[in-house]
Amino acid sequence: NASTLYPANTDYYRAFVMNNAGNANDSCALKAIWTDMCSSAVLASGPIAVTVQLPSATSASVSISSSTPCVVGSACSITRSSDAATQIGRRTSTQLVVTVTFPVQGAVTFTNDPRTVYTVVSGSDLVSVSASGLVTPLPGSAFGSALINVTFPSYSRASNVFATIVVRVDGVTNITWRATPYPAYTGSTAMPTSTLRRVHCTSAYQRAVVSASVGVSDGSVVDVSTNLFMTASSDATDAVPTPTRAAGSPFVIAGTAAGAANVTFSFGTSVRSSAVFTVSDAFVTVSGLLWGTSFWQSTSPGNTFAAVRGATLTVAVAVTFSDGTQFPDAVGDVSWAPASTYLTFASDDDATISISGAGVATILASSYRVPVTLTVGAASCASSTAVSRTTQVFANLEPSVGDIDLGNRFGLPFSPTGLQPPFAGQLFAVPMRINLGTAAYFTFTSFNLRYPSEWLKVQSIAYNLRAARSVKDVVVLSVIRKAS
Repeated sequence: NASTLYPANTDYYRAFVMNNAGNANDSCALKAIWTDMCSSAVLASGPIAVTVQLPSATSASVSISSSTPCVVGSACSITRSSDAATQIGRRTSTQLVVTVTFPVQGAVTFTNDPRTVYTVVSGSDLVSVSASGLVTPLPGSAFGSALINVTFPSYSRASNVFATIVVRVDGVTNITWRATPYPAYTGSTAMPTSTLRRVHCTSAYQRAVVSASVGVSDGSVVDVSTNLFMTASSDATDAVPTPTRAAGSPFVIAGTAAGAANVTFSFGTSVRSSAVFTVSDAFVTVSGLLWGTSFWQSTSPGNTFAAVRGATLTVAVAVTFSDGTQFPDAVGDVSWAPASTYLTFASDDDATISISGAGVATILASSYRVPVTLTVGAASCASSTAVSRTTQVFANLEPSVGDIDLGNRFGLPFSPTGLQPPFAGQLFAVPMRINLGTAAYFTFTSFNLRYPSEWLKVQSIAYNLRAARSVKDVVVLSVIRKAS
């Protein structure tokens, strides 16, 4: 800030470095801190040469900018703009960040400093580095690592330090794929398939779903099963049409007639892989049936179909075939092989719960004491034997819009009291539900509850509104006379 000069006599003078009074050859090496000197008398002024000796840098470092992330594994990896690797997230350039650390100043950014020199020590045929530290791949087909050295030869304070970084240039080298049964089920990914057979004496053929991955020159493997950059083709579309898919889903291979086709999957224009698929008229037959565990409403205890009269529900049935493949939901998920073409459905009480040949159940009445038995079956096909499976379902009608349901929602209308017979003075609750539809609760201004007054009396009434706009009233009744 200032230097104090002591002459030979007892007096002394102060020489001050004034603002804008001189030039510094190294603007980043000298920092002026100005002090108000107005209270001091200036005896004399004039120019003075000041030499500042600052300490040398202690280290230098180079890293990848967070705005251009490229680290894969332990190294930065970029790719050429023409390579398919751009479709799996590889960048086509990356920005270096250079810092030099000084004893007093700490870390100073030197990325764009004209005294920073970037040199490609090895791999000069792979990348180039701009004066601002931007690394880009050079045209060509070679892959590998480039070693970049960062030095400061013209800057005396930092000529003693350097930094290095490795940047790879990579690309997609291959694609591999495999087909497994479709729809997928637990264990299906361990069953590779290349033959599609007819489903249980129908004209429909099995299908397969494709999982694919690409290999990259750095050794990494990336799943591209749902990548929209992957394309498919077939050389015999009469047997196996060109595989298709929905957006965000993998390819599905379907058979349409007996024969064989060479199916090819490509990723970009340079990598592809093919395999032969056979479509056979041999049958896979039904060997097992299982009613779906989430068949009925999750709010119902056990197997209870609870709904308003006339409501329908599509059942879920899992089918296992003779080759070990499965349809986890043959009714709802396999539109190309309708369950109605090889499965049959029946109810032992059509007046309570009926079920169509397509597996659609309809509730028509309540049956809380005796369950309805539903049966799904598959007739014999070729040399197979017939297979069937039953499930028992209770039926409980919910109130229609504007109607009232009195008693428990499921099971017996009134819960057992625990004592037989109930004693005088005992209390028990009677649930009551009203299906409001879209109406407000107060649209219903009054309720009439009929009960044998010689046996019971109303103790209290409480209600609460539920999110579904239904109402659950609890009428608390008490026994006033011992039951006979």
